[in-house]
Amino acid sequence: MILVVAAMQEEIKDVAKMLQPNTHLIVTGVGKVNASRALTEAIQKERIELIFNIGFAGATKPFQVGDLAIVNQSRYHDFNLTMFGYEPGQVPGHPAYFETDRLWYDKIRKMMPDLKEGTLLTGDCFMSGTADEHLLFDMEGAALYQVAHHYQIPMVSIKIVSDVITMDKHIESYQSFEASKGSHILNQVYQTIFGGQK
Repeated sequence: MILVVAAMQEEIKDVAKMLQPNTHLIVTGVGKVNASRALTEAIQKERIELIFNIGFAGATKPFQVGDLAIVNQSRYHDFNLTMFGYEPGQVPGHPAYFETDRLWYDKIRKMMPDLKEGTLLTGDCFMSGTADEHLLFDMEGAALYQVAHHYQIPMVSIKIVSDVITMDKHIESYQSFEASKGSHILNQVYQTIFGGQK
């Protein structure tokens, strides 16, 4: 079974109305603990072949609001043990970053060649400033990847950019995007990959 995972009902409300066979949907709630708890519970109940995470993400330039991006790797931005020799965001006993499953990454890129890609940074705060570029931000992704890594289940994540850090009216842009078209676009992505629709 393919497990479709989102943090909020607002992200997944259109997918829930058109769920394809052999896929199951969970909404984890916001934040790393909620995400890891909900995913672990789902894995313990069902045999999961793929974890497919979709949702909104903040981003840095040159991403623009509405861009679709497949995650190539993910790590935490609020976990730091570099003073002990670890990489930024690295959890002891785990790799420096968690990678998207390569087979699914390649398969989806063939289906959707216009997808952008980026590194996803996860933390329990809404990001409003950074000097780096080509980054995606959310509050669940790396935690999901960590659980997937622990249980050795392939995972892929596709994000739609809801807001760009340092843009004018940053919070207002996110709230407007959340309330309007984001869920519809994510459903189109889901249907393209699992429902045979273009």
